Amino acid sequence: MIDPLVERRYAECRELLELWRSYHDFFKVAVAGESLTADREHEFITVKSRIAMLHDTFMDCLDRDQNIGQNILSIVTRSITLKHVHRLSTAEIKKIELEWHESYLLLNETLGILDDKRKRFATVTPSQYYRQVYTKKAVATIHNFLASMAFKTAAVLVILMVGVFVFLQFGGLDKMFNWGPTRNLVIKFEDLIRMVAKDYPYREISSWTRLDTLVPSLLEPPQFPQPTGPYSPNAGMTRVGEKMAGSQYNIANDLKGYQQNQFRVEVYRPAMGSPLGGGECVVFLYLMPTSAAADAIAKKYAAWYNEQTTATKDWEFFRKGNAIGLSFAGDPDGWIRKWARNQYLRIREKRR
Repeated sequence: MIDPLVERRYAECRELLELWRSYHDFFKVAVAGESLTADREHEFITVKSRIAMLHDTFMDCLDRDQNIGQNILSIVTRSITLKHVHRLSTAEIKKIELEWHESYLLLNETLGILDDKRKRFATVTPSQYYRQVYTKKAVATIHNFLASMAFKTAAVLVILMVGVFVFLQFGGLDKMFNWGPTRNLVIKFEDLIRMVAKDYPYREISSWTRLDTLVPSLLEPPQFPQPTGPYSPNAGMTRVGEKMAGSQYNIANDLKGYQQNQFRVEVYRPAMGSPLGGGECVVFLYLMPTSAAADAIAKKYAAWYNEQTTATKDWEFFRKGNAIGLSFAGDPDGWIRKWARNQYLRIREKRR
């Protein structure tokens, strides 16, 4: 098989070697000062021009001694004309002679290396050649990819993901949640998760916080009464039972099945002079063991709600993750209980 690149370089370097010999013949004539005619000057310039044209190919073949190879172009540039060479000093002539011999030896050596490549390549079959080419390309592509910023970025992301996975598998978040200084950080991080995964469960009912820390001016600051009497877990379940009495979808008993779980109650009242009217709004918050359990209750409530046609709704059911909220209020248009629901569902609404 023939390699076009090797063949071209061999042919051009061989021509360069012949021209380099011709240059030396002209150089000796110029030093001696013999017959420095216009025709010889023209031939000398032609040889130099062709040497300059072939010089780049020769330099492409070198993997060492580039400084010696560069001397060829330097000698040609310094030898302006035959008459100019004749006027050179003895030291300059000797320097050119030495550099010419070094370049000549390097040219012969390079030509021998190229000839060896030609002979070796002649024994290569097309299938072997293309296999080598594709192998080199594949290796180069892999090397470039491994050295690329995209791969490095991907590697860092994978390492981070593996680190996070190991951290979670070994209970890292649990330890951070149980440690005071990092507890709020975990709560906020898990709130971000719920923006994408709405069924991500709460660890504690206290983690289910309102959207706004402050309440509107129409309301008094929230009260957190002791969970007894009208504010006990059973009180909320009883009120639900009364509202849904007679329906097959009554969720009161479902809630009672989890009454040993975490619970919180909050009370809101219209502020002095508020146009809302009505009495207090009681918000009962229950934590189910799993999001699936809370979802099952929410589906039963949705079925009950869909079958209501004329009944007046004066209470709210809402759910997020494994947490369930019940809001009962006496204000005529139910603004307080709806506000409480939206706060825990993190729905932004215009305030009065």
